[in-house]
Amino acid sequence: MQKFGQFYLDKEKDIIVELYSKDAQLTYILRTPYHKTGNLITNLAALCNLPISFDESGLKVIRGEIPCYIDGDNREVYVFRLNDTKVANIYPDGEIERKAYVPAIAKTLMSQTKDYHLDFRKTLVKTYIRREHKFRTNLHTHMNANLDADILIALGIRHQIRYPLYYIKKLGLIPEDR
Repeated sequence: MQKFGQFYLDKEKDIIVELYSKDAQLTYILRTPYHKTGNLITNLAALCNLPISFDESGLKVIRGEIPCYIDGDNREVYVFRLNDTKVANIYPDGEIERKAYVPAIAKTLMSQTKDYHLDFRKTLVKTYIRREHKFRTNLHTHMNANLDADILIALGIRHQIRYPLYYIKKLGLIPEDR
C-alpha cells in the first residue's frame, strides 16, 4: 500500500484519516495519536459501529476500505462515510472535499469519558449556511476575544439551536424581529 493522502475530522487536527492506495483500492486508517487514553477513538468507534485494531506502536486505530463510485460526470469518486454520513469525497487526483467534521466540544466530551452518550448527529456535524445567513462581521466579546466557530456550535448545542441564524437570535445578540 502506498500513502495517498490524509485529512482531519476536526479543526485541531487530533483525528487523522490517513489514506492508502493499491491498484484501484483505497483504504483508510483513522488515528487519534494525541489522545493516549484511547477514550476518543474508542467512543468514536462505538458511535460508528466500527471495529478497533492496533497499529505497530500498540495504539488503537480504525481501519477500513473506502468504496469507489462513478459520479454524474463519469468521474471516479471515493466516498468516505461514517455511520451512513458522508464525511468526504476523495478523487483519484488527490483532491479531498471534506463534508463533515467533529466539533471541539464533542471531541472533548468523547476524550474525557469512557461512557459517551451524545447522539451521532451532534457528534459528526455537516454544516451548510445559506448565503443570506452567513455572518458578515466578526462576532466577539471584549472580555474573551473572538468566538471560534466551534465555540458558537458548542453554544448552539448547549441551547439546542439548530441553525446558525438562530444562534445569534437565541443568544440575544440581535433582536428576534430582525
